[in-house]
Amino acid sequence: MISLIQSAFSNFKFRSLFFRILFIQIVLVAMTAAVVGFLGERYSQNVVRDEVTRSSMQVLEQTRRLMDVLLNEVDQITIRLAQNMAFSRALEAGLEGPAKPDTDTIHDMMLESYISSPYIESISVYYARSGLMQSALTGLTKVADSDDPEWFPLYASMHRTEGRWFVRPYSKTRASQLNETQVTLIRTTPWVGTPINGAVIVNLNQQALFQSPSIHLIRPGEEIWMVSPDASLAYNITTGAVVSDKEFAVVGEHLTDRTTAFTSHFRNADYSFTALTSPYSGWKYVNLIPTVSLYKSGKAIQSFMLILMVFSIGIAGVFAFFISLKIYSPIYSLVQLVNNKKEERRDQPPDGEKSEVTMLFDAFHSLKEKGSELEVQLRDNWPVLQQSFLQQLIQEQPLDAEERLAKFAYYRLPVTRHGFFVCVLRIDNYASYVKKYSSLDQSSIRYFIAKAGSELAGGAFRSYPLHTESRDMILICNLEAAMEREDFRERAEAVAASIVSSIDSYLKLSISVGVGDLKESAADIGISYQEAVEALEHRAFKGGGLIAPIWMQQARGPADHQFFRKLGEAKRELLLHLRSEQPDRLEEALDRLYELALQAEGLSFPLLRHSLFQLVVDVFQRASELGLEPSRTDMELSGLHEQMQWLETVEQAVRFVQDYVGAVHRQLYSSRTEEPPSVARQILDYIQLNFDKDISLGGIADQLKLDPSYVSRLFRQEISMTFTDYVLMLRLAKAKELLQHSKLAIKEIGALVGYANQRSFNRIFKKYEGVTPGEYRDIHAPSKLAGDQIY
Repeated sequence: MISLIQSAFSNFKFRSLFFRILFIQIVLVAMTAAVVGFLGERYSQNVVRDEVTRSSMQVLEQTRRLMDVLLNEVDQITIRLAQNMAFSRALEAGLEGPAKPDTDTIHDMMLESYISSPYIESISVYYARSGLMQSALTGLTKVADSDDPEWFPLYASMHRTEGRWFVRPYSKTRASQLNETQVTLIRTTPWVGTPINGAVIVNLNQQALFQSPSIHLIRPGEEIWMVSPDASLAYNITTGAVVSDKEFAVVGEHLTDRTTAFTSHFRNADYSFTALTSPYSGWKYVNLIPTVSLYKSGKAIQSFMLILMVFSIGIAGVFAFFISLKIYSPIYSLVQLVNNKKEERRDQPPDGEKSEVTMLFDAFHSLKEKGSELEVQLRDNWPVLQQSFLQQLIQEQPLDAEERLAKFAYYRLPVTRHGFFVCVLRIDNYASYVKKYSSLDQSSIRYFIAKAGSELAGGAFRSYPLHTESRDMILICNLEAAMEREDFRERAEAVAASIVSSIDSYLKLSISVGVGDLKESAADIGISYQEAVEALEHRAFKGGGLIAPIWMQQARGPADHQFFRKLGEAKRELLLHLRSEQPDRLEEALDRLYELALQAEGLSFPLLRHSLFQLVVDVFQRASELGLEPSRTDMELSGLHEQMQWLETVEQAVRFVQDYVGAVHRQLYSSRTEEPPSVARQILDYIQLNFDKDISLGGIADQLKLDPSYVSRLFRQEISMTFTDYVLMLRLAKAKELLQHSKLAIKEIGALVGYANQRSFNRIFKKYEGVTPGEYRDIHAPSKLAGDQIY
């Protein structure tokens, strides 16, 4: 072989041709490796950027939905007020101003809205024809004489009946406020038609609105901004603070068009921005994240590709050398045969050499072996590909059902065209499950549950389990034969009951099953999955081991305004008794909160849990105002919120609130020192003795020789409610007690609690309790006939 090479390279033409071919091959391999490395790097960066953009859009969408609910709640208050007949009559009043019955009705509505919503700082109405305005806390005044006249130029700029959000500086009369801006909603009225005759003005508490405990767990360095509809100001939603003009200018110039994602130099670094506009409120949401954090994994891939490229070039050079030798070995053999006729026969190639045919046959054989290896690898990875496809079924919404059926066939999952539905098997008390079993045992149990559910569903249904590492196991089911919808529902409920019973029998583990409705098209599998998840929300009210078909659930209407009003009353009562020396009163208030929560089955459990956590936040803040500092990490808001997220039922959530309020009360009571009674405490004692009489805060202030506004502020700081609300609460409580436990006439009961006019008593009682006094007595103390009496 060595002599053959020496003979071939002794010829200059062969030597020159060999090295030219070798050089060209090395250059081609190097260029290919460089291009592949460059494109690989760009692709990895694009993948990382697309993934981050997608996750940012998910975070923004969740934030938008939450904030839209809060903003829409405030907007609905203005709409209800604008549609009220008393308000319409007040708008039509002339220079003399609206009638007193109408202003009283409007005042009651505004006061109720102000009390029930933690996000309203003030609410008022403006009557254009008379030039008067009325707030929830004061009577009729001129605009110029009001506490906050700066809203009027904004109202004057509005030319049609609409509701618009404004962000403006705080009025000069309120310069002591912590914030420098004011978020205001102005709804011009009347509700329909022109011209504009007035407006409803709502000033929001931006510290409560823009600092929600639900916004958490974002990536390091990441921020979320909430931008006003006119793009004049932005708030950092994780802190509630106003974004500086200098920083907002960098982002503001990109928000004038419909751009949803862009990059810019910001804070001496490159940042990636993702923007989303709410179609309902007009507020914009912007996600900021440092670009350098996006490409950490990309840099690792880049370094790996560079090393791989250098290594590939070296290997390619060695292979190119030997391949060149193999290409020209027949030529070298022919030269050797011509020069050495005596050593070998002319028709026999030299030993150790291969012909071109032999080389082609070897290459073909090698390709065949590699193809066989690829088939083996594909067969080994087929279950992984099937699981990926099943995941797509519940997450994506394809345009063509036939395309989805073709993919079923491609992934070797036989199905029929008789319909599809989804079952979700959810592990109850998931927190205890995670603590009890190791990660390996958890995976094994999940696999067993999914496998058992799939086998028990056999017969009428084909089922394909989707294995997850969460509390949910998912069964995608297909009907073996056509059946009526009623027959399907009956059979599906029986299968779900069998699964729950079997898992409890074999594993001693409680699970709940949500069943989505039957879908004729394979394109609607994702909808059936969402129905199954929605049906499982009732587990929060019904408890574990629930079988929840979607068709057994009642249609969910909008949030019950009456429930949130009663929740606001319960919160005020808890805050009132938080520092009380009568723990029995606090226990009664907590029991009423438990009963109220159990009656909220029509509401979404996440929304109910959020409302209860807001109560925890109010108690936390009230305890801080009273001088109680949290002494343990789990008493901080972040720890409380994390504990709240693990709760799965309404009972668990209410018990958590009860335990926390009880702990705070015990700490406050134990730390309370003997102090002379404060002004607010003297007023409280006086009200307890005289709430059934015609008392007023002004008269009490005159007796104490203090300013009424100062006394009102002290009273509100002490018990977190106004003087009027407190007196009203005591009167209603006494009235309900007399209605239940006495036989006095309703007129007499009204007089005993401070209402000489029975019509006023009936109206106020129905407004706050939802029923008249007579209906309340019929419900809680129905009359009975005595068998030993003659009537």
